[in-house]
Amino acid sequence: MVERSKEPKLQLELLKEVYRFAKIGFWEVTADEELLWSDETLRLFGLSRPKFSGNMDDFYQLVHPDDLDNLKRISDFQRLENEYFKSEYRIVRPDGKLRHIQQTAIVLRDDDGNPQGFSGVVQDVTDQVTTEAKLRQAQKMETIGQLSGGVAHDFNNLLATIMGAAELLQFQESYEEELVESIIKSSKRGGELTHRLLAFARKQPLQTKQVDVIQLVAGMSSMLDRLIGQDIKLSLETPKSVWALMADPAQLEEALLNLVVNARDAIEGAGTITISCRNTSLSTAHVLKDDYVEVIVKDTGQGMSDVVRTRACEPFFTTKPVGKGSGLGLSMVEGFVKQSGGQMQIRSTPETGTEISILMPRAIEETSEKGPPDESASVGQGESILVIEDNIDLAALLARQLTSLNFRTTLATNRKTALQACIDKGGFDIVLSDILLADGERGPKIVEEIVAIYPNIRPIWMTGFTDDTIELAECQTAKGTVLQKPFDIKELAAVIQNSMDDSDM
Repeated sequence: MVERSKEPKLQLELLKEVYRFAKIGFWEVTADEELLWSDETLRLFGLSRPKFSGNMDDFYQLVHPDDLDNLKRISDFQRLENEYFKSEYRIVRPDGKLRHIQQTAIVLRDDDGNPQGFSGVVQDVTDQVTTEAKLRQAQKMETIGQLSGGVAHDFNNLLATIMGAAELLQFQESYEEELVESIIKSSKRGGELTHRLLAFARKQPLQTKQVDVIQLVAGMSSMLDRLIGQDIKLSLETPKSVWALMADPAQLEEALLNLVVNARDAIEGAGTITISCRNTSLSTAHVLKDDYVEVIVKDTGQGMSDVVRTRACEPFFTTKPVGKGSGLGLSMVEGFVKQSGGQMQIRSTPETGTEISILMPRAIEETSEKGPPDESASVGQGESILVIEDNIDLAALLARQLTSLNFRTTLATNRKTALQACIDKGGFDIVLSDILLADGERGPKIVEEIVAIYPNIRPIWMTGFTDDTIELAECQTAKGTVLQKPFDIKELAAVIQNSMDDSDM
């Protein structure tokens, strides 16, 4: 049984523990502006009792410069008419950590109503602010993703039509070569822009496969050397024992390119950019251990403050001058990494440099890569292809392209016309179908019905955008290849030939 004399002490210790757990501290400002802090308030601000002066000026030194003027204004208790106020501000603790503080206070008055000071509480709400920021970021990304997805499908159809028409002009006896090549090049750049929008919205279709990251980085080294210039040294630390990883190799290259460009821009004058790789394993709440390949890009540049680092992956946020950066680079990299099942980490110190690491899932199964088809070989031998595409202009161009590749083509715009075409023709050798069709119809569902009747038909998918990543993953199997719009006639020919080669095995 606890003695009564000990109860107040125990209650006080329990109360202190509650305040510590809740990160709440007490403070008071006297009439002569002496500042009194509780032990928990000192802890929140990263100070010890011997180092605490009790001076308002020293307190203001801890406040983030962007929040200081507003805090001073509301802290002038001599002019305040309200009895109660609440405010939030940021502090930079002596250890360099940025914290978000919320304070609530009342004005202390004498018997005549004259203000004598403040009394209140402060609470560290950094975790709450971080969570809310992540939620806003997620909502922003979802909005951007919906906008990008809504535009991507129609925009890529337009680009595919433009590119296809320009390529067909090249089959004419006489055409303006420079003009046609300019149209094709611009169409491809438009497609790249769409993929970039989908990348940071984490909506881009990925062609995931096993990647030898050492070989990939080595293949990029010459290009990266030219990119960063003579004053910056590129160092590669790539041991041979690194695992293969799972990723879209083209998107992984673009992610590394973005990181190196950012590193280059962060270095003023001479410096070093280091790309290193290593195996790493992380334990999570869901599994005992996950294996990753960590790719690290480190620079000796100017580094980032905590404020900049926390915002670095926000879309359109940039510290570069106007016209020097879009603010999409890191957000695109983070979007790609997370969509691939990986993680991205940023470590940075002002005036020292930045280290960004991307952790990509380890490849479990060994896969063999097929080489590109022999372009000198004839692609088609009169095989029949059913094209399911609701965009009439694009469908007509595809028919002309396929005819030029020596295929017999039949067009359908929806489920009804596709099934009827199969009945009329007695089946096809290949079905080339868009994934997303008008009126909510989905190409994979239509093709599933067709293959159930004609099991020897080989499916090939086209997509400008699909909001169903599970459906896309099901299409990206050994039985189906996905073509990203806009694609050129060489890509179309290569995919069809690979599909025919698979059927002969």
